[in-house]
Amino acid sequence: MWRALALLFFLCLLLPGAQAGERLDAIRRQGSLVCGVSANDPGFALRQPDGSYQGLEADLCRAVAAAVLGAATRVRFVPLETVHEFLADPRIDLVFHRLSWTLTREAPGQLEFGPVYFLEAGPQGRLEPLAPLLRSDDGDFARAVRWVVHGLLEAELLGVHRANAEAPWPAAETGMALGLPPDWARRMVAQVGNYAEIYERNLGPGAPRSLPRGPNRLWRDGGLLVPLLVH
Repeated sequence: MWRALALLFFLCLLLPGAQAGERLDAIRRQGSLVCGVSANDPGFALRQPDGSYQGLEADLCRAVAAAVLGAATRVRFVPLETVHEFLADPRIDLVFHRLSWTLTREAPGQLEFGPVYFLEAGPQGRLEPLAPLLRSDDGDFARAVRWVVHGLLEAELLGVHRANAEAPWPAAETGMALGLPPDWARRMVAQVGNYAEIYERNLGPGAPRSLPRGPNRLWRDGGLLVPLLVH
């Protein structure tokens, strides 16, 4: 019975009325993802002399581009300073900018946060959850971003990394459910790495800005990051 229900669900996704959201379609038509980031935040997003960007948040943008468009290089970075700049430019698809997920940023209804990708020490000893910022205009795109982040975390949990990204993970049906190609998760890991590889490259001991993972370790390693089940 469960197989029949699953088959019915996926067939419904293929019907003419089951189309991707407008922003996801627009990203595919233009062939690039427009991602708002900082231009001067070492370890997270830093513009290089040649105009390229390095950092954990820049790589998360690349992972979204790899999952949605097939190539981590198909991303255009836009330097931002404020949320208002994001609101004023509808061409920007999402923002990774060390933004804490707060009620007042999300409650007006124009914007919504994606999944937490980093926990940062804040005032009074509390941890502030950093999350990508999206517009509240396309649930399909927001869903894809959510599962990109959780896919990177689960890849670390399961030991899937750049060198073995051809492993049979996750099931092809996950791509169909998201409106993405069957290999969406494998190709983003192959091109960008899993969460641990991204962290190590940008914030690890050998990086210009080194931060201990601390609460940003997976729960099994004593941290607070818990990947959702990508299946």
